[in-house]
Amino acid sequence: MDKRKINLTSLNVVRDELVVTIEQAATHLEGFVIDRENDKLLHDCVESLQQIRGSLDLIELHGAIELAGELLHTANTIKEGKKSLEDERLSALTRGFFVLSCYFEYALNREKGMPVLLISYINDIRIANRLPILPESYFTDHFISYRKPATEASHTAADNVQTEARRYRHMYQIGLVSTLRELNIAGSLQLMQRAVQKLYVFAQGHKNETFWWLAEHTLELFKTGKLNLNTERKRLFGQLDAEFKRVEKQGDAAFAHETDDTLLKELAYYTALSDVEDEPYQKIKAAFGFSQLDYNEYKYEQEKKNLTGPSASTVLSVAQTLREELLSAKEIIEIASENPGGTIDTYDELIGSVTKLKDILAVVGLHSASKTIDEQLKKFHVWSKTDEEIAANELFAVADSFLYVESVLLSIENRNFSDEKLSELNNESRESLMMTSQYQGAQLVVLEEAESGLSMIKRALTAFTDSGYDRAHIKNIPKTLNGVRGGLIVLELSRAVSVVESAIQFIENSLLSNNQPAAIEHMLETFADALICLEYYLDCMKIDKHISSDTLVIAEESLSALGYGVSYNG
Repeated sequence: MDKRKINLTSLNVVRDELVVTIEQAATHLEGFVIDRENDKLLHDCVESLQQIRGSLDLIELHGAIELAGELLHTANTIKEGKKSLEDERLSALTRGFFVLSCYFEYALNREKGMPVLLISYINDIRIANRLPILPESYFTDHFISYRKPATEASHTAADNVQTEARRYRHMYQIGLVSTLRELNIAGSLQLMQRAVQKLYVFAQGHKNETFWWLAEHTLELFKTGKLNLNTERKRLFGQLDAEFKRVEKQGDAAFAHETDDTLLKELAYYTALSDVEDEPYQKIKAAFGFSQLDYNEYKYEQEKKNLTGPSASTVLSVAQTLREELLSAKEIIEIASENPGGTIDTYDELIGSVTKLKDILAVVGLHSASKTIDEQLKKFHVWSKTDEEIAANELFAVADSFLYVESVLLSIENRNFSDEKLSELNNESRESLMMTSQYQGAQLVVLEEAESGLSMIKRALTAFTDSGYDRAHIKNIPKTLNGVRGGLIVLELSRAVSVVESAIQFIENSLLSNNQPAAIEHMLETFADALICLEYYLDCMKIDKHISSDTLVIAEESLSALGYGVSYNG
């Protein structure tokens, strides 16, 4: 069934009534946010949602049906007196109503739906309810269950799979944690992809080779920027870690595990979404039945912007409403500033207005303004729980933030406002203007010189391999490593210094002093792991000087596996 098609005949019959009902439900919810004791408002909201859900079923507007169902479930949960997470659920409801209205308008204009656009909003509500999130491929029906023909195994039973899996899982986790924190994303994804690539070698010839084959290709797409990151995709990376854990615990036996089709579908879907023309990716797209997918990552991103923003037309349509909410909040603060002790009498009304303001600003893409409002909202929650007087300077700070947001909204209502100006305005946050570099110029130069040295070493090792292990290509590596070591000593990165010292010993004792070391190819691969992790650590240092030196543990483990344990007493 094509979930993008809608029943246009039914749509024209119910459209006016549905718009009114959505507005009524949102109004009932707003009233309840302000007056939490008024159960009738919440009851009326639930009744309106039931009517909305029925109308959406009639017009077969997939995506909106599921979103309305999540809204109804959430409202019922609050209605049944389940107070835990109430604020989080009400915030998710507010965003959900706004997006539901936007999506209905979107479908009307295009006379078809695109339910995948609502996945992230549905998942926001499910997260607020502590429910499992839906995969992005949830609305895609074209999937074909497929397993690639087994490749001839390229490793022997003598290989210690569990030991290698433990090290590569650790590498993957270091990259994963930094990716979740959005720190050095390109480098972090490179670590993750390398770890998956290594496990794929072990999986060849086994039952779940298909999973590791897909995982390697999918991570390559993220690493090269063909796919963007979002909540659903970050959570998928967590599922990949579970497969690493299985190999770490079971060794070769883990590769006999039959991977669930749901996970394979998600990996194949992302590969198809990238729309890369290279043969392996087109093969995956066809094999798993995604050749009929009529959108790609670029179109997906464009349609997400068309749905809610950042779009000048969308923001203009809600700017007046936002200003009204802001005016209400400003009046409460002004009254407080005139009261003895700066007391606020109507916290529920203030928090309700500001919460709605914050959520809609975020949904339409005004993230800087939304963040500013969120900072004030946190203050209001704290103030509402204490009887202490509020200092005048605190109230002035709130008023100043409100003025900033008001100036943003006023500029939006300017007739000449455009998408480009919205982007400029969103980027012009006060925080960004106040930010300063975490490193002095000299420190950056030292780090970049160290990275340059590591790049030279990697090129020399490649030439060494390509030449059939001609040591002339690596004779200068110890000197280069000593230069890197000197820079790290200046920066007082003692753990990294110890790693470099062990690396020098490996080059001098195992490569330069040994004519034909056994298993040299495997040794060089393991040494490359150490260099990549050291390089990754230095790259992260340029972004966050407080990055944990534990990032170096993979480099230490790799060198230990080569017989050159790192001596570090920090």
